[in-house]
Order: sequence, then structure tokens, then C-alpha cells
Amino acid sequence: MAGFFFSARWPVVFAVLASAQCTPDCLRPRMMSLRFSSLFVSAAAVALLMAVVPPADANTAASFQRDLVELLECRASPATVEAVTTALRGARYGTPQEGPAYLQGWGFTRSSDEEGTTTFIDMPAALTVHGITTHRLLADDSGFSIPIDAAQRARIVSETGLRRRSSTLREPFQVWSAPPTAVNTSSPGAIVVSSDGEGYRVGCDYPGPMREARIPPRLRETATADDMGAALECRADDAAMRRIANLWERVSELSPLAWPDNVSAVAEREYHADGQKMPVVVVTLEQPVALKGLPAQSLVLAYGGYFAADMGDAPLKAVLDAAGLGAADRQVEGYWRREATREASSGYTRVRAFSVIPTDSGAVLAGCITSEVRSVN
Repeated sequence: MAGFFFSARWPVVFAVLASAQCTPDCLRPRMMSLRFSSLFVSAAAVALLMAVVPPADANTAASFQRDLVELLECRASPATVEAVTTALRGARYGTPQEGPAYLQGWGFTRSSDEEGTTTFIDMPAALTVHGITTHRLLADDSGFSIPIDAAQRARIVSETGLRRRSSTLREPFQVWSAPPTAVNTSSPGAIVVSSDGEGYRVGCDYPGPMREARIPPRLRETATADDMGAALECRADDAAMRRIANLWERVSELSPLAWPDNVSAVAEREYHADGQKMPVVVVTLEQPVALKGLPAQSLVLAYGGYFAADMGDAPLKAVLDAAGLGAADRQVEGYWRREATREASSGYTRVRAFSVIPTDSGAVLAGCITSEVRSVN
């Protein structure tokens, strides 16, 4: 198998969201980069702080709750998001005497697991967000959110027209977000719902430099439908194969919010063929790509260099006829294979072959298998 794509396991690195929201452990205090030593500079700094501090009547529990609701309902300005985050960070890490009076009695509990760190914030007074009354906030790398149940999740998703993206690789297993064509560019943020263990949470995705940073520059160029069709048919060039690798790395290592637009799901599965077990990663597309003129909506990457598609309802004969494979191409193991390209390199020869594999479940896999044969000296 060519090790072109990546290793056998793919750890997920969840991307942080907008810079206006939290950074990993969202409430961690920021470090001061400068220290004032001059009395004149200190006095000037105090004067500047006094100039920007809001009036005392704005620092009330009611006004803070209004700002917090705006943040959680994706209506807050960057300044409001920053003010709320700064206040909660100060209450989390400062002494009770240093915290604002309107945050007295707020509780902060940190929980860490394999998927990341979450701070649970318990409020003495309830607030209502999206029509849901709650005493608890959640703060993590993705920002602030509130817990919701399945019925509340279904209502919010329906009312706001969110689409689901799901993954069985690791949490969150499901994310509901607005399709790119439906994003309201005039709104400060976009609603995001995600699964959270046995429950769900609703929060926001605010724009900013960190939204762009969730996709590393090297992965921003991703595969087109033509690239995927060419790779399945063993005729993709090196540039197309790099874009295919980018697509696979994004769906296996990044948050669903960073997936290419055409991807709706990613899952680990097992196929069985001729008594052999074939562990794979399957990517489901919103729109199918063409393989030998037939539509394919599920892409499969199997260990061993097999990049294929699950042909869905297409019968085996239809796939073989479209591919032009016959009795001469059938292998003793019960699948069909025809060499497409052979490329000699230093010390080995890379062979690409188009193959069709009927599985024990009745599904038909069709695509390109890449193998490397060491040269004989």
C-alpha cells in the first residue's frame, strides 16, 4: 500500500472558533505583554481605563444577562462578546473580592476528558436563550453554549434550517450548522448545535481570524468532483491526489465546521468480501460524483491503498459493464481487476489498477487500488 494518504489512525484536532470567542480553556486569563514603570504612563493608563469603562448602571445583573443572551443567540457585537468573556474569565480566575458584584455566587467547575476541557458555569439566576430557560452555561474551545435536550434540538434545527453533519470517529458525533448558501452575512454569528455525550448543546460560530484559522493553509485547497472521479478511475494526477488527501485529512482530523461543503458524514465501517474483513473510512457526500458514468455518493478509503466508492443500489453487472471489465479481469479471489498505470521509480514500481469488489452484504465497491512493487536488482 502506498502511504500517500496518512497513517492507519487519524486523531482529531478540534478547531477553535472566532477570536471574539474563547481560546482553549476559554476562560484562561491572558498574559500582560508590557509592564508600566513610569508614573506618567501609569496615570495615563488609568485615565484611559476610566474613559472606556461603561457607566456604573450598565454593570448590573440585568444588563449583563442581556449581553450574555445576545452572545448565546448569536446577536452580539464583537465588543459585547469580548466584554462578557472578560467578565466571566475574571470571575473564574479572580478572587471573590475582585469579581463584579453581579457575578457573585456564580459557580465554575472544570471537567477534562480525552476530547478536551469544558468549564461548567452554574448561575444563581436563570436566563432564557432560544426559548429555553437554564441555570447552566458550558465553555470550551468552541465558545459558550447551553445544554439542550433532543426535543429542543429538533425545534432549533427546524426553525433555523440547519443541516446535520455526523461522524463516528469521535465527539462531537453530530453537528448542525447553516449551509454556506444559507448563512446570513448581516448577522454577527451563526447558530451551531452539537451532540454532547447523551445530550446536546447550542452555541454560536462568530466570524473572525480564528474562523479562518480552523483550516490550516495547507488543507484549504480540497478535492473537486472531477478530482474524486479521476482518482476513483485511476487517472488522477499528483495535484488531484494531493487535493484528495487534503479532503480526507480535513474530514478525519478537523471539526465538521471545517469540512468541505460537499461532505455530510464520515464513519468507520467494515465490509466483508470473500471471507475477509475490510476496515474502511467512509465519507458521504451531499452531491454524488461520477464513476464510469454511474453516480457515487459514498467514498471509501481502505487500508492497503484502495480508494473506492460504494456504488449503492447499482447492481454488480451494471458496474462491470460501465467499467468494461469481463471474465479475463476476474481474479481467483472473486473480484475484478485491470491495471491502469505503471510508474517506475527509484527502487520500486507503483501500479494503479481499477477494481470492482462484490461484498458479502451485496454492496459493490469500485475504485482504484495502488500498490508498490520493489524493483529486483
